[in-house]
Amino acid sequence: MSFTVLIIVVAVILAIYLLASLKVVRQWDEMLVFTFGQFKTLQRPGLHVVWSGFQRAMIIDKRITTTEFRTEGTLSSDKVPVTLMAVLFWKVADVKRAALEVQNYQATIDLLCQTTLRDLVSRNDLQSLLTDQRRLDEEIANQVRERATAWGIEVQNVEIRDIEIPGPLQEMLSRKAQANAEKEARRIYGEAEVIAAEEYLKAARVYEGSAVAFRLRGLNVLLEAVKSDTNTLLFLPTELTNMLSHMSGTMAEPTELAPVVAAAPRPAAPERVA
Repeated sequence: MSFTVLIIVVAVILAIYLLASLKVVRQWDEMLVFTFGQFKTLQRPGLHVVWSGFQRAMIIDKRITTTEFRTEGTLSSDKVPVTLMAVLFWKVADVKRAALEVQNYQATIDLLCQTTLRDLVSRNDLQSLLTDQRRLDEEIANQVRERATAWGIEVQNVEIRDIEIPGPLQEMLSRKAQANAEKEARRIYGEAEVIAAEEYLKAARVYEGSAVAFRLRGLNVLLEAVKSDTNTLLFLPTELTNMLSHMSGTMAEPTELAPVVAAAPRPAAPERVA
């Protein structure tokens, strides 16, 4: 009876040991197996046996990873303190090299990115940091990629997320932007005035050659003025007053400035005046 119990106990222990030695490698992982500290094999996704006690497994994720890094108050080339934040997109391309040649490849990538970013800020002025971010992204990615490839790391790209500068400097740049916008608006307004003056000059030449056109234009201006529902006081030049008097068959005495008063709103159905 004791022998049977012993066999059962041994079988249970072996079963537990076997279960403890089973390792599941997921689709996006790869597993390195070490036997007594020496690299033995590289296992693909699936179910594998790693004998506990004398074998050890290291599972590495091969999916794309994001690493955020930043510089705190780094001086640009024009001596402006800048805090710049960026994101690195990368993944492990060679699992064996990443595990065997770098002690902690994630921390190493983080430090490499911070060092590269700090060096980049110190070599560029504030204007370049604010306006040429695409070039800076490519430059950071190329520098990090050149170092990380030797560690089995594949760098996808780098994107600068934010740039922080001192508050007084932000206000100064804001005022400068407003001044530039106002300058551009005044330039556009001046160009519009030039175009309007040229069109007025063309119209004046037409009116100069046709008295009828000038009279029709005067009547149209008068009609637009008296369309208002409120009391309207108009000061018409002598030429326009004489023209209206001539067209109505009456002669008005010439005056320097003849006022015309619309004392009340127009009635809904105006009477016809002979």
